[in-house]
This record gives sequence, structure tokens and C-alpha cells, in this order.
Amino acid sequence: MNKISVIGLEEDKDNIMTRLMDIGVVEINDLTDKLTDSEWSAVVTRDGDEDEVSRLDAQMSDVMMALETLDKYDLSKHPLFKTREVITTDVYKAAVSDGSRLREEVDQVLSLNEQLGQLKSEENSLSSTRASLLPWTSYDLPLEHDGTHSARVFLGMLPNAADAEVIRSSIAEASPDTELEVLGQNEDQQFICIICMRAEEDKVYDVLKGTGFSPAVFKSMKGTVQENLTIINSRIEEIESGRSQLEKQLSEATSNIGALKYYYDSLLIRRDKAEVSSSLLRTKKAFYFDGWLPRDLQAEVTKTLDEFGCWYECTEPERGEPTPVLLHNSSLVVPFESITSMYSLPQAYEVDPTPILAAFYWLFYGMMFADIAYGAILSIVCFLWLHKYKLEGMAYRLIKCLALCGISSVIWGFLYGSCFGNLIPTMGETFFNQSWAINALWFDPLQDPMKALLLSCILGIVHLFVGMGIAAYTEIRNGHIMDAVTQQFDWYLLIIGLILWIGGDAVLPGGAGAGKIMSIIGAAIIVGAPAVKNKGIGHLSGIYDLYGITSYLGDVLSYSRILALGLAGSVIAQVFNKLASLFGRSILGLILFILVALIGHVLNFAINALGAYVHDCRLQYVEFFGKFYEGGGDAFNPFEKKTKYVKIVKEEQ
Repeated sequence: MNKISVIGLEEDKDNIMTRLMDIGVVEINDLTDKLTDSEWSAVVTRDGDEDEVSRLDAQMSDVMMALETLDKYDLSKHPLFKTREVITTDVYKAAVSDGSRLREEVDQVLSLNEQLGQLKSEENSLSSTRASLLPWTSYDLPLEHDGTHSARVFLGMLPNAADAEVIRSSIAEASPDTELEVLGQNEDQQFICIICMRAEEDKVYDVLKGTGFSPAVFKSMKGTVQENLTIINSRIEEIESGRSQLEKQLSEATSNIGALKYYYDSLLIRRDKAEVSSSLLRTKKAFYFDGWLPRDLQAEVTKTLDEFGCWYECTEPERGEPTPVLLHNSSLVVPFESITSMYSLPQAYEVDPTPILAAFYWLFYGMMFADIAYGAILSIVCFLWLHKYKLEGMAYRLIKCLALCGISSVIWGFLYGSCFGNLIPTMGETFFNQSWAINALWFDPLQDPMKALLLSCILGIVHLFVGMGIAAYTEIRNGHIMDAVTQQFDWYLLIIGLILWIGGDAVLPGGAGAGKIMSIIGAAIIVGAPAVKNKGIGHLSGIYDLYGITSYLGDVLSYSRILALGLAGSVIAQVFNKLASLFGRSILGLILFILVALIGHVLNFAINALGAYVHDCRLQYVEFFGKFYEGGGDAFNPFEKKTKYVKIVKEEQ
């Protein structure tokens, strides 16, 4: 990264920012902090128009709401995975040139949706009212009628637990002239009508107290229940007709979805451009900004600035100055940036671990998922996915990473002799009485698990040593040679020495003796270095540091998960193959064999593909990164056209 500072004329600002946005390689810093400096605040003010940003945000919200509304009525075929549509600049400009027409389309959709919402709300209210009236259909009096001068009529509900006959008897004792009639009943309540003399109304209510009685409320309804139901049903029919018309209009409006997406992205570009202006400083005649740009992309930016007669300065960052991070790797390594990014980007002063991580991740995944068929399926599916869907960013990197890991799985499948486990030999024995064995090019982990465990641990030690080597390189690069010796190389001596001491004679004569000497020297450096550098109790810290050998032992044993996942996948595959073969040699047996094997291998594929991905990540993040990596870098965030629906290119592709 290079740091860039720019001063330009205010009258050219819009054109300059548009050009820089098209180039899309400059990250513009927020300069608000400079305004706290009295020298800066005396000559410049903050640029930007917050009202314009808010206005554009509101318009974007409206367009998004319109798109979400139309999406409910869009019956066209949708892709399984949404990707940005690639269009040329000319097509894009032609589509959004008439912004006023598109704004009218948005307003019309929102209006139709609002009307539809009002009708739905009214329909729900009417349906609720109709449901409340249905139990009273046998009641013939007008709902607003509460009796005569002498008699009182009222309606209400009793819980089903209440005994209406007992209540009727109690009321008869208190008021012999009162009548109680049960008009209807549902699973919760009884609907009753009571007619009594007005003079005895209080006596009736006294009896009803404690029975769970609640009076029915019909608000301002007039006429009989049947008359109200007729009116409600008629209105619901009108609403349904109105809804159909509105939904038809919305369905017809779905033809504008494409144009509205372009319109949304045009507003997004304008919003981002207006928003970034608040990061600039200005005077009456000029504006200023600074930021970052990749060194190898500097030429196009400076050419644009020269065209507008700007003053600019590009400088390298000072040592230790935090800069945004943009990873730069080969095409084979780029997919594995998804693994690094999920953990954290490196700081600007750190080594990018992705190239080394890529090699080990690819190798370990293949060992865990080792199967010719599984690996081939994973690679083919992922490559077809990439071909059919124009994925971008993290999604593209992750899918391509898995596709490459599938190739590793095929290779290790041949080395271990596994193709759907032992499916082919099982089929040969079950249906043809023949041995169709697939011989391993190297060895079968199920037959020789200790060899597989030893291989996993050796590769784990190499993996750890590479991480320690990166840490040592970083110390040496920073001028801390003794730190590299006392914190990394001493552990090389101790660990390699212990390995040779234990089994060195089996490899070469005198190996154990050399290992013993190396171990003693390594341990002496680990214990002695703190005694030289520290004071007081710090003299003894080296003894505690030596205890760290147990941590390294735990790290090495963590790589046994490579063996564990590889064996688990093979064993589960063979179990399903055995289950499938239990139905014998017949047409039915063949059908059941295919069915059981298909279900079993789909499950095994899914579980082990995910397991290999997760555990491989763990080995990188915990064991490997733990030896040297800090992370926490901020991703490079250039000022560019960050569109949601379309990808704008200059030429046809």
C-alpha cells in the first residue's frame, strides 16, 4: 500500500470523485480528526451533505420495499443462487437514465401495496366480526334492541364448565319471570340470551356473579345477526374482488423488476458518493483528501489526477504504521484466502500465511476425506457450481477451495485404495461371486492404522515447524535475531533432538547420540536465556518455559484427528456397504442395495465433507496460527461502485 494525499479544485470535485469511483482502487480516509487540529480547522471545513445522504437512503428504502413487494408476485423462474447481473456501462445508463419514470413506478407499487394492506386489514377485521356473530345466528331480535319499557334483554357468554340448568334454576328462584335460553355453544363457551323484568335485573346479575358470565358487546351494530352477516359477507366479496385487481396490477408490474434493480443500484452509487464526501475537507475553492491505494495500481489514479491538474503526493507508509490489507496471491492460492479471512486478515507488517496454509489445508483435507468417488463428486459439483453461477468474493473463494480439496481427496483415495469405501469389492462378492479389489497405491489405513497415525503426526510436526519458522523469520526481519534463537530455534533443537534420541538409531547409526546432544543444548538455551535477560525471579522463568514441551506434545497429538476422520469416513462407508449387501443376490436385493448404499453414502459424504472442513480449519487456526500469527488487519475498502444487483463493465463480456 502507498499513502496518497490529494488537493483539487472544488469545481472539478464531482468529476474527479466519479472517475476515482470508476477506477475503484483508492480507500479514502475519514479526516474528521484533523478538524480537532487548530491549524487545519482554521482553513478547512468538513465537506458532505448529510441531508442528501438521508434523502437517498429513504429513496433506496422505498425501492427495496417495492422490489420485495413485487418479488411475492413474480412467477418467473429464479436461480437457486442469486448473483449480480453483468451489464455494460451503456446498458446501465440507458436503463436508469429516466429516473423520474422509475420513481413513479416505485410510488405506484408502494401505493398498490398500501391499498392491498388496507383491504387485508379490513378483511381480517370483518372476518373476526363474522366469527363473533356466527354463534348468535338463532337470535332474531335487532342487536341494538335491549328490551321494552318493562323488560330487559341481554346477551352473554358462560364458560362450558358452568351448568346452564343449575343457573337457570337459581335465576328462577330469584326472579320467577326471567327466561334463560342457550342459543349456541362452541368448544369454550355457551352463548345465552336472558329476558327479565327491568325491576329484577339486579337480582339476575347477582345470580350470575361467580358463574364466569360475560356480557356480549356488539359495538354499534344495528339490525339482526343475519342482516349484519349478509352485509359483512357482501363486503368481504367486494374486498376479495378488489384484492384480485390489485394483485393483478402488481403481477403486471413485475416486468419492471429488472429496471428497478438498476435504479436501486444507481441510488446506491449516488449515496456512496455523497457519503464519502463527508470524509473530505474543503475550502471555498479547493478540496482535500488522503487515503490508500495499492502500489501496483497507482499509475491509473495519478494519470486521472494529472488530467484535472490536481496536486498529489504518494508516499510509502512509515514502518509500523497501520495500513489496510489487500492480499495478493496466485490464482491457485486465492481460493484459500477464504480460510484466512474467516479467522482474521494479517496485519500490514505480518507475513500473509495464505500460500503456506493453502498447501497444508489442501493436503490435510485430502487425507481426512480420502475417497476417490467422494473427492470426484465434491470437485465436479463445485466446478459446475462455479461455471453455472457467477459467484464473487468470499462465496467464489470458498467453493473453489472445496473444488481443489476434492482433487486432493481423489489423490489420497487412490493412495489409500478407497472408492465409496469398499463398495466395488462388496458388489463383486454379493452379486457376481468375484473379487473386485481396489488395491491401495500406498497403504490401507484400516489395515495399518499405526502407519497412518505416524504419517499424521510427522506432517503435524512439519506443519508446526513451518509456523515456528515464520515466527523466527519475522523476528529476524525485525532485527531481533536473539529472540529468534531463544524463542524458536531452541525448540527446534529440543524437539528434533528428542525425536532422534528416541528413534534415531533406527534411521542412521549414532542418531540417538546426536539427538541427545541436541536435546540438551535446546533445553539449556530454553532454561538459560531468561536467566541472562531477566532479573530477580525472572531468572527461573526458563524452567517454566521448558514445561512448554507438553504443549507441543498436545499440538502434535491434535493431528491424530487426520487419522480419526479418515478412518471414520472409511468405516462408516463400509458399514453402509455391508448393510446394503445383507438383502442378498436378487432383483429386490439389488434395488435395496442401491437404495441403502445411496442413502448411506449421501449421509457419509455430507458429514465427512463438513467434518474435514471444520477440523482442517481448526488445525490451521489453533496449531499453525498459534505459533506466529496475530491477525486483526483491516480489509482494504476502496471507494468503488458497490452495487447489489448488477456488475457494471466497460465492454461486452
